[in-house]
Amino acid sequence: DRGRLDEADQWYRQSLAISEDLGIRAYLASTYHQLGITAQVRGRLDEADQWYRQSLAIKEDLGNRPGLGLTYAQMALLAEEQGQDHEALNWAVRSVSLFSEVPHPSTGTAPAHLARLATRLGIAAVQESWQEITGGPLPQAVRDYITKQQDPAP
Repeated sequence: DRGRLDEADQWYRQSLAISEDLGIRAYLASTYHQLGITAQVRGRLDEADQWYRQSLAIKEDLGNRPGLGLTYAQMALLAEEQGQDHEALNWAVRSVSLFSEVPHPSTGTAPAHLARLATRLGIAAVQESWQEITGGPLPQAVRDYITKQQDPAP
């Protein structure tokens, strides 16, 4: 947050070494996520993708839904930064669909991102992505959230 990316990267790499030595997978996942953020902020998008995917693999294996929600949200931002709006939409849907509450704290920026993408791509694209990712229809709570974000009260 302070713009000291080299220092942050150094601390995260030390954390990574300790977590690897101790074999604490949850910490590894968190550190991979943070290394992904520092890479993304630096514009190293392929590297960020690799860090996030390593984080996701562990979080999926551990069933860490809050952790998944946050990393899915970062993957959505990364995909959008790479000009892949439909992929960004799919990642945002993965995040938001983890929890019945919209927005949920463990989904980070994903709900707002989903609303922005709905404005750009249309609600039909959101419905299609939701169906593809979850196997079910877009919940009314999500539709209401998107509508509210697109047309905020004065």
